[in-house]
Amino acid sequence: MKRFFKFIGHLWPQRISQLPLGGFKPNWREKFKKTISSSTLFFQAVFKYFTKKLRALGRFLVRSIVYVTNYGVWFKALIIKKLIWSRGRLGRPIANVIVLIIAFMVFTFGEILSSKKFVNSQEISPDYLSNVTDVVPNRNTATTLIPEERKRAVSFTYTVEGGDTLSGIGEKFKISVDAIKYVNGLTDFSVLTVGDTLTIPPISGLIHAVEEGDTLDSIAEKYSVAPQAIADFNYILDTSTLAIGTELVIPDAKVPAQVIPLAPSFVVQPPLAFDVPNLGDGFIWPTTTRIITQYFAWYHNGTDIAVPWSWGMPPIFASSSGTVTRAGWDPWGLGLHVRIDHGNGFETVYGHMSVIDVGYGQRVNQGQVLGLMGSTGRSSGPHVHFTINYNGVPQDPLGYIN
Repeated sequence: MKRFFKFIGHLWPQRISQLPLGGFKPNWREKFKKTISSSTLFFQAVFKYFTKKLRALGRFLVRSIVYVTNYGVWFKALIIKKLIWSRGRLGRPIANVIVLIIAFMVFTFGEILSSKKFVNSQEISPDYLSNVTDVVPNRNTATTLIPEERKRAVSFTYTVEGGDTLSGIGEKFKISVDAIKYVNGLTDFSVLTVGDTLTIPPISGLIHAVEEGDTLDSIAEKYSVAPQAIADFNYILDTSTLAIGTELVIPDAKVPAQVIPLAPSFVVQPPLAFDVPNLGDGFIWPTTTRIITQYFAWYHNGTDIAVPWSWGMPPIFASSSGTVTRAGWDPWGLGLHVRIDHGNGFETVYGHMSVIDVGYGQRVNQGQVLGLMGSTGRSSGPHVHFTINYNGVPQDPLGYIN
């Protein structure tokens, strides 16, 4: 305000309020003109002052917009670069964050908070529980417990300390000694010294850097694992091409022999006839082939049942009766899939199908054809990813199949 008065001080009307009213009549024309002139100069000065300030504010806003725009472009490029470097590995975490945000919004602003009463399991009458058959009692199921130190997604560097040995380091991180030696290029005659750095794989397995000519099948054969296990663990969407230099984690890999390569870890059995499996109680085998290429594990929530391309695509059966809750495309790797709710806490999922013959809300019977096996989604070959969930927790399907 001081600057304002200093800016227009010399233009302030000269003692407008002190003009003697009694002496206004004799020279009223001159006095009136003088008053108008002074007032005009005053308002012109005010207008110039605010015009100058508005121009300064406009320049500041323009510079701010340019700065924010440039910073936004830089931030966008950084995010895109991170996503490209991660090769889709951030897809699931981002999806989980979005789901959590949506759930938070629903529970915060939805009508669920206005509910007057929530049902408590303690309010269910024991008489009711003794007379119903649709309640599945808690039982010991095949659930894999994962140690906290094994829930790593990437490798890390470990600095050797005094008293460390390869066997001790392997036991500490639940990694085989052969895996540590292979990843770090060590031999039986290598000596550890304090301060040495070792690369520790994220799981009981190995790390493979993709070289020219490598394919998913050749890498899987080299380390005696299923190709689908590599694709699932590394979130490889396009299994036909691998970027040279990409480091892949090979779960449960075996150190390749120097001369004689190891045989694949799965057993291929002769195909069975394309007939409907035995319809009994519980769960039945979901297809007509018995080729298991990947078993249930802590990093793989189901069983992969495959078929060679030359055999054609066999049918997929409902492992148990229930209601179809999902029939369509899954963007997170399962491709065309069917999800069935069996009404007793159990749910089955059939992934990577080529054809779906059922729809949402449809009631299906045990042994009913759901569609055909395929290789859609994140898949290295024709197979069905068969999952059994109990109360949302994945179970080992082989522990339930009759």
